[in-house]
Amino acid sequence: MIKIKALLICAFVALFSGCSFNGFFADEPKREIIVQKVDKDDLREVMKKEKMIYDAAPAETTFRAVGEGIAPLNSVSHAQSVTLAKRAAMADAYSQLAGKLYGVKINAEDTVRDAMLSDSSITSKVQGLVKNARIVNESFKDGLYKVNMELRIDQDKWREVFSY
Repeated sequence: MIKIKALLICAFVALFSGCSFNGFFADEPKREIIVQKVDKDDLREVMKKEKMIYDAAPAETTFRAVGEGIAPLNSVSHAQSVTLAKRAAMADAYSQLAGKLYGVKINAEDTVRDAMLSDSSITSKVQGLVKNARIVNESFKDGLYKVNMELRIDQDKWREVFSY
């Protein structure tokens, strides 16, 4: 009985310690590891077959965003408040376009104490490069600057940015 337990413990330790039993069992065929180099074209072909790539990219796609910026109360002049509000609105619109193109990373954390929500925190982050967006319309009314932006992407640019 003690020998069986010792043998089982040795087998368990050998099994989970990274040791191998290659050649230990005569019935088991010997396996060979094959290393194959894969290039981008092969990878794209596999991704197309597995429908991981949307191959029929549109001829032209337009993304639109409306950015809003508020004029600061402590500005020196009306021109400064309008300029700062416009910059804030443009930054907001660029952020929205990047979020539409590349997605938004969300981190959320809730703390519950005594079966009640005591703290909740949500952080969003956008990271991306937006080029060639243009302002379609802009307005300033009651201290709020609005910027309508659009970004047109043709089929070649779509594939360059979003095809792996």
